[in-house]
Amino acid sequence: MRKADIRYIAGLFDGEGCITTAMTPKWNPTMEKYYDCYTIRMEICNTDFGLVKLCKAYFKEGHIIKIKPRKKGYKPQLRWQLTHRQAHRVIKKLMPHLFNKDKIKKGKEVLNYYRKKDS
Repeated sequence: MRKADIRYIAGLFDGEGCITTAMTPKWNPTMEKYYDCYTIRMEICNTDFGLVKLCKAYFKEGHIIKIKPRKKGYKPQLRWQLTHRQAHRVIKKLMPHLFNKDKIKKGKEVLNYYRKKDS
């Protein structure tokens, strides 16, 4: 496997990646009530297993999930997935190299969330 650089992975993420954020209710059994939980997830999914493994090896973050083909004739996929602080650390490194406006917007949202939380 060739050694990748951050610009290559940022380009791959621009085209194949995804950042999702959501406010979801979580149940706290001790307090017996729901509370709002901010969920952050980023991922790259591809049928080229080498590309997905390259991303994980470069950042040494997240985990890889095998996805079975949905239909006959489809290829299996690998998904590199990161949540919360893992996603935050990787997004911080990718941000200067991203071009996709939607990914930049979501990346800034994640960075701002942790900037406020940590201050």
